[in-house]
Amino acid sequence: MPTPSNPSILGRLVYHFVLAYSSLCRRLPQKGLVVFGTFFGTLGYFLDVRHRRTIIRNLAFAYGKSRDRGEIRRLALKNFQQFAITAHEWLCLKDLDFEQLQTHVTVKGLENLKMAKASGRSVILVGAHFGNWEYGHIYYAKKINRLNFIVRAIENPFLEQERVSYNSEAGVNILYKHNGLRAAIRGLKRGEDLVIFVDRNTNLKEGIPCIFFGKKAPALTIAVQLAKRLKLPMLPMFTIRSPSGIGHELVFLPEIELDEGHDGGLENAVQKLCSVVESMIRKHPDHWIWFHKRWKHFYPQLYPEDMARRERRRAKRRKTRLNA
Repeated sequence: MPTPSNPSILGRLVYHFVLAYSSLCRRLPQKGLVVFGTFFGTLGYFLDVRHRRTIIRNLAFAYGKSRDRGEIRRLALKNFQQFAITAHEWLCLKDLDFEQLQTHVTVKGLENLKMAKASGRSVILVGAHFGNWEYGHIYYAKKINRLNFIVRAIENPFLEQERVSYNSEAGVNILYKHNGLRAAIRGLKRGEDLVIFVDRNTNLKEGIPCIFFGKKAPALTIAVQLAKRLKLPMLPMFTIRSPSGIGHELVFLPEIELDEGHDGGLENAVQKLCSVVESMIRKHPDHWIWFHKRWKHFYPQLYPEDMARRERRRAKRRKTRLNA
């Protein structure tokens, strides 16, 4: 876990601000979190030009002519509001009582999970940056089985410590991309379950091309490779917010069937995962992180400002090396 050995002054200030604001949020009822989140999400939509631009471009790219410009902008606003509400819920996780969480979460498709675990095996749960996944993971670990989750660390080490703390207390073991795979495999062999998100952009060393919203995009293969190697069932899990904004539904979809064979089986299984994620996003488009540059590997022209910024950073690093 990252340690706050030498954090920046800004990092400290952000951490203390988050602590102070979370103290306020924990005094609010769930409806109050929805109201605050909706307000700040709306404010963010108008002030955060960079992310708004990325969301609108991604939505227009994914949906094409099936949604007009007005629909795209309204959906972008709802996307800001959705994640602002989720962020306010996360601020309360440190002191969230499980009995309280149970009143906000219902389960659908539990029979699919029971069928996958019928032989007493561990399962690999595949998901996405979709809805309030932290609620889903904590509910799962408290109610069903211990869970391991491979993530990228939050850049602010103080905030990362907070995340690790409340997840560990709930039974969710946070592992990191660069060194967590062995621990995840050991956990699976001990009977613990593993959740892996399969929706982020990656390189072709870690993934293979798939079709996502009709466009080519790299997709992680690790979930399929682990399921094949360890002969474990793999099924999708998503957390969906209710229309009122207050409740959540933890949904287990049917197990992903793995084809026999090596290369062809891998490609087919990875595409199945991408298709499942896409189907869930189409049903609840405001739930997904549209501000993520999902198609930048094959369509860098979709994000010209970000690509230019990256090139400036590379040029600066080259110049620094030459002057060293």
